[in-house]
Amino acid sequence: MSDFRPLELDPLHPKRHLRTLHTPFGPRAVYDSASFCTRCGSCQQACPTYVLTAEETFSPRGRNQAVRLAAEGKLNPAQNKELLSRLVNSCLLCGRCTQACAGKIPTAEHMLELRRTLNGRALPALLHTLLSWRSRRPGLFRFMVRAGLALRRAGAVRLLRLMGLTRLPGLTWINHADDILPARTPAFAKRLRQAQIPAAPQDPALIYLPSLEAEFFMPDLAASVLQTAAPKRGAHIWQNTPSGLFEYVYGNVRQSRRLVKNLIRRREQTGKLPLLTDSVDVYLFLRRAPQLFERWPRWQKKAREFAEHVLFITDFMPKKPAQSAQITVPVRLDYSALFRREGEPFAAAQKTLKTLFKKNFVECLYKDADTPAFGYGFVRHNLAERVCMDAVRSIARTQTGTVFTLSGLSALELDFCLKQFYPYAKADHFARLNG
Repeated sequence: MSDFRPLELDPLHPKRHLRTLHTPFGPRAVYDSASFCTRCGSCQQACPTYVLTAEETFSPRGRNQAVRLAAEGKLNPAQNKELLSRLVNSCLLCGRCTQACAGKIPTAEHMLELRRTLNGRALPALLHTLLSWRSRRPGLFRFMVRAGLALRRAGAVRLLRLMGLTRLPGLTWINHADDILPARTPAFAKRLRQAQIPAAPQDPALIYLPSLEAEFFMPDLAASVLQTAAPKRGAHIWQNTPSGLFEYVYGNVRQSRRLVKNLIRRREQTGKLPLLTDSVDVYLFLRRAPQLFERWPRWQKKAREFAEHVLFITDFMPKKPAQSAQITVPVRLDYSALFRREGEPFAAAQKTLKTLFKKNFVECLYKDADTPAFGYGFVRHNLAERVCMDAVRSIARTQTGTVFTLSGLSALELDFCLKQFYPYAKADHFARLNG
């Protein structure tokens, strides 16, 4: 019996890629996973980008076919880099196609593998460099963010926009960041002191890993999470600590693996407490951490134990959150997330909102668009604006007043669009239900 090795997208650089993907039907090589697609078309109308473009190339089955042809050598990535870059970067990585697929094909994971084959940057170079400093030079990253916020408050960004400098190639992302970020951002430590939350309690109940937006741009969100999840014993807060998700989506798998290892080691040193996050994207990524360590059984075992103790804020929400009594308009849940739109966090959030608001809870239709997740609006060749407009139309059609998201960044993105085109409604993080 001869050994069979599945075809690989990038056999010359295997360390850039995952060996196997963990699917509901077990581990599969990337080529096998893409080949499992029967091109039945069930995913077509679930895909926001296909609905907008009506182009087969930018449909989930078209993307899977591209991965399969590239692995078989029938499509040369180097010779078709521009087309494949547009194909990859137009994908929202939202997982709607996987949800609709009978075979649960992880198309979003296939797109990340193809992106790694192209070895290009999805984000503008300056933004990518700045965000990568969070893992490589955390002190410098914190300084740059604080300096940027101070300059923004002083009017420097507004001056750059008036002069037209932010329309230059590589700087347009500054406009989008300036649009969605809050006008005023209190310091993280100061907001915790105001809420009487200790940063390092003696007997913490859990570990809190704040998302980038909660720590630097939405400290009120972090305070709400801590007051809900650990009101008595407090939590050990890991400030300016990367989860590895940014590297996994926009950077290097090896660096992502090292960062997850650091989280596992650090948790072991703090008594193996449960780890809580406020971002559903980080939660879903860390729950899938074992697939990063397919070649290292010892670390995969550690990653499985670690993943089992990763929690989301929906695990702690009380039956009658404080803010619910103040909301009398229709509400809905935005399912924006990376990789998948189903599972415990979504079911728990929907159940809570449905119980609290009853007839005022708006059920989302199958085709209703969600806010693009995890910084997709900054990606080159993105369709974020058109997708967000579809979400706004859906919200306006149902006369929804409050939209709850499971990610701070999604809340910022959607709230900006609502203020422009449907100011009757607003977006907020689900944790803010508790005040």
